[in-house]
Amino acid sequence: MKVTMVGISGSGKTAYMSSLYETLGDAGQNDAGFYIAPRTVQQLDKAILSIGDFSRFSLAEKFKWPDGTQQTTVWPFTVYYNSKPVTYFDWIDYRGGILTEITDALDANDMSDAMKSEIADLASHIELSNAVLLVADAFVLTYYSNIREARHRSGARRIHEIFTTYSRVYPHRNLTFVIMLTKADTVGPEWKRDNYAPLLDRGLEVFNQMVSLCKQNPTWEGGIVPVSAVGEGNARRTVIPTGDMIHPFKSEDAIVGFPAPMNAEHVLFYCLGQTLKQMKVEAHKTIKQREKELSDVLKKAGLVNKIWSLLMRKPDAESIARAILDEKNKDFEVLSQFEPHIEPLLIKALERVKRIK
Repeated sequence: MKVTMVGISGSGKTAYMSSLYETLGDAGQNDAGFYIAPRTVQQLDKAILSIGDFSRFSLAEKFKWPDGTQQTTVWPFTVYYNSKPVTYFDWIDYRGGILTEITDALDANDMSDAMKSEIADLASHIELSNAVLLVADAFVLTYYSNIREARHRSGARRIHEIFTTYSRVYPHRNLTFVIMLTKADTVGPEWKRDNYAPLLDRGLEVFNQMVSLCKQNPTWEGGIVPVSAVGEGNARRTVIPTGDMIHPFKSEDAIVGFPAPMNAEHVLFYCLGQTLKQMKVEAHKTIKQREKELSDVLKKAGLVNKIWSLLMRKPDAESIARAILDEKNKDFEVLSQFEPHIEPLLIKALERVKRIK
């Protein structure tokens, strides 16, 4: 399965990767029993190198924020539960600046071949994804009192445009998404009451179009959650108003305490749990459909078909149909091995993720 992050530059996508490493990296500890590790061929040297590459996201090594993503990267991961593999997924981290550049290029009616190629890559990643993380800076959402301005500054408006089109092109496709409100530790105390209830309400208001799309599409599953890469009290933010309409404020964040990420694992567990649940439902439907098709073939495939296939030395219709059904059944058996883990993943996720209904 595939998970893609969508958000403008500076929204916190790469910092979220850091929080995943600190929370679910295979060297870390968490009470849920789940952890993730880069998926590699079974060679010790390559496995160590891939884990080392993932560890560059660690905030606890140098207490410095990671550099922003400069190019699209696909991270293949394995999810483990109590040291046993549960499922596999590809994590797609693309450079956030492309969302702004797309808008600028369209406004100027000037789009290079390189830009068109990058847009095509982004669209392909979204098309192939089982789950999408919609990333927005929580501080930006609360800094602007005007909802339309908050929608514009946070990148929600550009995200809406993409997924309105997605809904129109794929009206019946399953999609799991999470509105991830990053840097939640930096918002004022009035937004943190009742487990961030006011912040979640503001997020739903800013992303109202995604909420509407979710309600219109019965095959979509949505959630919203506040996230922090370092946790409460472990970062200090300095904000300076500029008086410039293009860039109304400047901010600088410094890590001042040992990182204790907030809700990082819940985001991933929601994506994986909902996706596995949808895959299980679809697998049941597929098996039933294949069984019906096989029954129809058997009714139509008589003695003449078998004699002709024998003469031509080719498999008859019945053999082909049975082979297809056997293949689908094997896929379902693999999925069934993961089935016991679906509910634990979702139960853990819904401790913090608020479902959008």
